[in-house]
Amino acid sequence: MINEFLNAIAKSIEQNKSLYHEIKDGVSFEKHVFAEMKKFSVITNEFNVSKVEHNGSHSFPDLKVTFSNNTIYGVEIKFSASGNWKSKGNSVFESLSNKELDDRAYKDIYVFFGRKPKAREDIQNLEVRFAPYGSSIDKIEVTHSPRFSINMNQKESNLMNLFGLDNTYADFRIKKNEEKNKLLRTYFQQVTKKSSFDKWYMPDSTGEEPTVEPLLFSSLKEAQRQQIIAESFILFPFDLIRKKAYYMNVVPYMISKHFVYSSALRDSFSASGKTVILENEIKYPRILMTFYNHVTKIKEVLRNPPYESFERDCHISWEKAKIEHPQIPINLNKEDSLEYSFEQIIKNYKPEMEIFEIKTNSTFITNIDLSKFYHLELLV
Repeated sequence: MINEFLNAIAKSIEQNKSLYHEIKDGVSFEKHVFAEMKKFSVITNEFNVSKVEHNGSHSFPDLKVTFSNNTIYGVEIKFSASGNWKSKGNSVFESLSNKELDDRAYKDIYVFFGRKPKAREDIQNLEVRFAPYGSSIDKIEVTHSPRFSINMNQKESNLMNLFGLDNTYADFRIKKNEEKNKLLRTYFQQVTKKSSFDKWYMPDSTGEEPTVEPLLFSSLKEAQRQQIIAESFILFPFDLIRKKAYYMNVVPYMISKHFVYSSALRDSFSASGKTVILENEIKYPRILMTFYNHVTKIKEVLRNPPYESFERDCHISWEKAKIEHPQIPINLNKEDSLEYSFEQIIKNYKPEMEIFEIKTNSTFITNIDLSKFYHLELLV
């Protein structure tokens, strides 16, 4: 019933090519979806929808759809203007902000996600996907409090154990904070090493929404550390790959986006000394070995950005670096793919770094061709 109704709305939106230019942001998309739902519920009785209501600004979920048999579904509207299928979700500890009389009013809550394809995709209409909220969540992110992360690309949620026996988010959201605490501890024990903090997350003294302690970078699983290191190389290549690596931008990024910290961040990237990488006669700074070892992961992140604004954050960081270092001869176009833009950086950025020549037993400064450590696939 709800699937057929949402599918009809999705098709209507995808077939209306004028929306590609008319819809600019999430607000306009939400207004259009609401209007379409009301129209469909009036002009046809095919879906047996008796009422469509907007829960008001800052409410979760955005819309309430009531069917003729009094079954109620919630619909949370999401939109991406950057071409991604990812978005931030609501707080794990969201209150029942729509003030429904019955806490169990919703049979389930759905995500209705629209995206505007990028110009290079040559798709002239908005695309829409929808799914139950619980199966649309791929992970929990932590800033000052735990938040869900929505990813419409995934085939199956790995968080279904959080949402009760019936696997619905509507069931999870009405649990008491104490119950959510237990489920969250179980979740984070699964995604972090057993040696990591078992009390990373504790209620504050007020008894309100819990506060969270950041995780130590070294306590994360190897795959998580690789992910963060790869993201850092993409965002801050001009900071990290230079004569002396600069970590002042990496540190706040790790905290704000991943809520992890390191007491010895340098060791994770460069440690000390030099090492042989490609040529037996030359020892390069160890950070180039770290970069070389993460190339596969870097390319994976470039092709599948970890969050909706990642591409924008990259261009902001890169443009800032170009202003600070005007001698870097790189012209970047935001319409190019993220991977292509990064390859432009790798090809043209030739940082001065200190290397050691084994044959002559001498150390000297030279400009490094980074493409030696990164196979360029898009640039000829």
